[in-house]
Amino acid sequence: MRSSRFGVAADVAIAVALFGVAALTLLRATDSVPFHGDESEWINASRYFKYLFLDRDTGGQVWRPSFITRDQPPLGRYVIGAVIWALGNDPLAVNRSYAWSKDLATNEQEGRVPPSHLLQPVRRTMAVLGAASIVGLYVVGRLLDGPISGAVAALFATASPLLQSYFAQARSESLLAVLTVLALIGAMVVARRFGERGEVPALGWLAGLALGLALATKLTAALAVVGTGAYGGAAMLNRWVGEARERQRMAAWTVVTGASAAVVFLVVNPFLWPDPVARTFSMLDQQQAIMREQGQQFGGATTGDSWARGALVIRRTFVENSIPAFDAGLPPGSEPVVQKTFLDLPAPGGLSLELALSAIGLLALCWRAARSWRPGERLGGETALLCWLAAYFAGIAGYLSLDWPRYYVPTAFLGSLLIGLAVGALARGALDLFLDRTPMGAAAQRPAPTGLRYRSSVWR
Repeated sequence: MRSSRFGVAADVAIAVALFGVAALTLLRATDSVPFHGDESEWINASRYFKYLFLDRDTGGQVWRPSFITRDQPPLGRYVIGAVIWALGNDPLAVNRSYAWSKDLATNEQEGRVPPSHLLQPVRRTMAVLGAASIVGLYVVGRLLDGPISGAVAALFATASPLLQSYFAQARSESLLAVLTVLALIGAMVVARRFGERGEVPALGWLAGLALGLALATKLTAALAVVGTGAYGGAAMLNRWVGEARERQRMAAWTVVTGASAAVVFLVVNPFLWPDPVARTFSMLDQQQAIMREQGQQFGGATTGDSWARGALVIRRTFVENSIPAFDAGLPPGSEPVVQKTFLDLPAPGGLSLELALSAIGLLALCWRAARSWRPGERLGGETALLCWLAAYFAGIAGYLSLDWPRYYVPTAFLGSLLIGLAVGALARGALDLFLDRTPMGAAAQRPAPTGLRYRSSVWR
């Protein structure tokens, strides 16, 4: 009992410390990250909070097919509108929509830039949500491999200039990250219990709620739904020669999770109610049209086949990003700004250290997952994370049409887990080597394969 209590106390202490570091870093970034015109768009669209929650309008003209209703789903608008309303402001008395054909000074003169008393509270709220999502990375790494892997992943995500920029702005990336990582935690809890006992814990049935809310924030979360379904299908098929009840449990969880996500996605957005399928496809069509138009207007359109785009996604996720002039607040025609995705670490022989660590982490993850890939074995958390990573990297590479940093935020966020896994594996290897070369260590009992991992019953 004592070791279990210590494990829980250590988990809480590490999580609180990581949240403090991440919150301090992101809150400081809210004062230094340049303003982006998208922040005007999000605050302007936050009036939908008033339409739905204050006016109780679910079928009026504001929900008719239009550019804004076919844009990203509305949960982010609701949250931003709630922040503005909670501070005593009228959600309708906000800035006008940003005019991208005009410079920042002109937009300010025309009332298209939110004033500080609106912008900063929303930015700070998103910074806190971003810090919470980073703690979620620790939990995922902790469940999968141990505290070192989880803490390193969280610290790399905190130090990332890319994530700092987007998590500190008045937009929906932080909200999407925290909901996505909650869904991933739910999937990991299910995968861990299923891999050990062939069961689905009660907490795992809530994964569909988190997935639906993430999807109601941004359509990118559809990749999380794909990753979750892929794990569920693989886990069920791999037990085809095993216990029938286990296959049925996994099949039920997969179906319920996907259906729950779809229902939540639909309920949150009254625009979809008259014709859910057709209107969802209209949103997807508009997103593709927007990206083509933006590529023509601002540059950065991708070229090449899916393999070239895949290599670009990996480079942008782990090495560096090319920030367009308008994204960096520079005059039109300026050269893009090249910025490291994570840390400005040494690159021996021109090889990015973060890229090397991510490759080591991926190999370690595949090695551990492959031990359960024999027919009849139960698939655990390693396979679940691989399914998520495959869905995100393949999905973004397959549909990437703009080489802009915002499209690599999800892969950088989840990719930090691979860096954490690499450091955890290297730390265990170093400890094993030390014990082999130390007389006292060689005589002592060798650590378990999960060496530096401790377990607490709270995660079971």
